[in-house]
Amino acid sequence: MTPPTSSPSSNTTSTHSLPQSNAAGTASSHGSPSLASISTHQGLELEVKNLELLHFFTTTTSITLSNLPEQQLVWQQVVPKIAFSHPFLLRGILALSAIHLGRLHVERRSTLCPVATLHHTAGVILFRSTMPNITAENCDACFAFSTLLVIYAWSSSCQTGDLFFVDSLKTDGGTVEWVVLLRSCHNLLRLACTWLKDGPLRCLLLLQTEEPGLPAVPEIENSSKFRELAALWDTSRTHLSAEEAEALEEALAFLIEVHAFLSPRNRVVDEVGTTLSWPIRVRDSYIAMVSQQKPEALVVLAHYCLLLNKIDHFWFMAGMSKHLLQTIHQTVGKEWESWIAWPLQDLVLSEFKTQTGEKEWQQRTDGAVIY
Repeated sequence: MTPPTSSPSSNTTSTHSLPQSNAAGTASSHGSPSLASISTHQGLELEVKNLELLHFFTTTTSITLSNLPEQQLVWQQVVPKIAFSHPFLLRGILALSAIHLGRLHVERRSTLCPVATLHHTAGVILFRSTMPNITAENCDACFAFSTLLVIYAWSSSCQTGDLFFVDSLKTDGGTVEWVVLLRSCHNLLRLACTWLKDGPLRCLLLLQTEEPGLPAVPEIENSSKFRELAALWDTSRTHLSAEEAEALEEALAFLIEVHAFLSPRNRVVDEVGTTLSWPIRVRDSYIAMVSQQKPEALVVLAHYCLLLNKIDHFWFMAGMSKHLLQTIHQTVGKEWESWIAWPLQDLVLSEFKTQTGEKEWQQRTDGAVIY
């Protein structure tokens, strides 16, 4: 069927013709909104700064959150789509994007950091109200936000050492917010494990919800070094309760597993997710001992820096192992220095390799320029 034809005069009399604008840019048809009124209308106003942050997350930040291409694609495409239905996750994305953008553009850091803080604070408030009622519809958003929460905490910490406890030199102590939120969220997510494993973020789970331990082959040499720490909570030491000793023993066992899993082998693993699995799996009583700054717990935490060193190449972890270990060293004092000798030596060796690599790269670059 051919469409009906219009008479030449129909274009001038049709009630569906576009309104004509005058020189001032306002519509001449009665009741039609002007361009000015549309652009200033609160409900339609474009938040260009937030659009920039979302664009930066999808094009840049998302690619840096994992060393696995499959997970990078999920962070880039799937997570932002989920965030459109869950404002707390969208806030988390914008907050981390602002921090990352500020890292790359130092001249904008002073304006981006307050923006990041506002988005993060709003996201956490909304997230706290969602956590008590995790469902099949919101569990993926909660899981993604909990991961962003940790990365934000690390990347916005100004490279201080109080990642797991508040520095006693600054405050009266206590556990930092991200530790509490992360552990609480993952305790609840265990109930949603079936939903998560069948959901769009299943490739991000890996170790976080798997029980029991990691499928890793223990390293004989390193395991023996770790096992020497058990002497700290030997039954002859009466100042530690049996429950505290068990918590330390379990934390050490998990540390051995994760360290072995991250060791070089013929397969690629999720470095960030694997490293994050340790603070999730340890007992609440161990976290309490860290908050109380008990030396035995801090010595074990110092050996966690061996794992953090392995992911130092991620922008949000750069230098964090060093600052955490320095804070622990200052807290426990000379008396305990021999117990953290291995992490200290590993840190020195890592810094030497980094400096040597930078010098070699500079020499090759200089040579290429001269040539």
